[in-house]
Amino acid sequence: MFRSSVVVFLLSLLFLAVYSSGANTGRGLVLLDSLHQRNTHATFFKSLESLYKLDYQESTSPKLALSSYGEYLYDVLVIFAPHTEEFGGQITLDAVLNFIDDGHNVLIAGAPDMTDAVREIAKECGVEFEDEDTFIVDHFNFDKSDFDGDHTLIVADNLLENATVVTGKPRAPVLFRGVGHTIEGNNLLLPILRASSTAYSASEKSDLSSAAKGRDLILISALQARNNARVTFSGSLEFFSDKFFQSSVQRYSAAGTSKTFEKSGNEELSQSLVMWTFGKQGVLRSGNVRHHRVGESAPRPFYTIKEDIEYLVDVEEWNGKAWVPYTGSDIQLEFVMLDPYVRTFLKKQGTSSTFKATFKIPDVYGIFTFRLNYNRLGYTTLSEIERVTIRPLRHDQYERFIVSAFPYYASSFSMLVGVFVFSFFFLYNKEASKKQ
Repeated sequence: MFRSSVVVFLLSLLFLAVYSSGANTGRGLVLLDSLHQRNTHATFFKSLESLYKLDYQESTSPKLALSSYGEYLYDVLVIFAPHTEEFGGQITLDAVLNFIDDGHNVLIAGAPDMTDAVREIAKECGVEFEDEDTFIVDHFNFDKSDFDGDHTLIVADNLLENATVVTGKPRAPVLFRGVGHTIEGNNLLLPILRASSTAYSASEKSDLSSAAKGRDLILISALQARNNARVTFSGSLEFFSDKFFQSSVQRYSAAGTSKTFEKSGNEELSQSLVMWTFGKQGVLRSGNVRHHRVGESAPRPFYTIKEDIEYLVDVEEWNGKAWVPYTGSDIQLEFVMLDPYVRTFLKKQGTSSTFKATFKIPDVYGIFTFRLNYNRLGYTTLSEIERVTIRPLRHDQYERFIVSAFPYYASSFSMLVGVFVFSFFFLYNKEASKKQ
């Protein structure tokens, strides 16, 4: 009886361990100005805890570190500490940038009075926040509750039209109070939420003539780095708060005709941001690359010019639970030697994850490269490169008689016949013989 109880107990522990490992697929470090933020942003952190085992730390703690002995301690990083003058422990600008350079994902929330510690991280990623103590003001798109205020509690719905990054447009506009930023000159940055055309940045210290205005002001943006690391920037820490999640929204209208929403779209949008930023959606992988001549199944050490060749690759997408076949139809393949000689689309093979392209090798020999470089908005980048040798025809592989050369063949044979007739006539004609 005692042994059976022990076995049941151990099995229960094993089940809990497996369940826990399935629920939390990694570790995340959350840096806060104060641990009290766990209460004011409880809903957001609860949804994040379903994905990661979170380690909440005050941003000035002397024990902070992202790595130890060359190994990273965390998979993701959340920085909700816009008022921290200097991060504690081993959290420095270089440490955060190295964390991103090594393919990890980061979520950063700022505020109008954010410090240089956060601004420098954003600047290194191409995000330029507005001056200190600057708020976004919009006198035409503000919440009705801010009627007697400065109109800094704005109502925004200019979302990026991309279902991969923003999964399902929120049913209600979002509330935003914070600082804007610009992302000009960096095509790796995505403007997820823009201000309206009537918005502008303002503060008692700034000059309105030099401040960003209109749709140039970005409220939330994201970086899709070349190494597939993702970093999302929000100019408002309040955007993720329980207060904004549960608040009703009514865009001010002088006629009083604006629609009232019982709940803002902040929570829906924040969930999309978390899923995309931390690699739970919009993630592709490729593999099982193979190529061979048409009609064969095995690759050759080299190919010959003008042969028909097939290139196949498997492309899959992560749906949050498992890898499934990717359904895109715009994957291109290039066959390159210095310049692309062939550029063609890969065609999906039925319902499988295999994509195939068939083409004829050009009449040029040398070292060629199969190059697949797939870069689409919201998705991770795919890159597959494989080199092959293309050789010319052997001496016994050339055509013996070419149709286009028939006139030359005819002229050659006609000359032979003419020489033969002339020689015969010259040797056997009696008059020609007498003259000699």
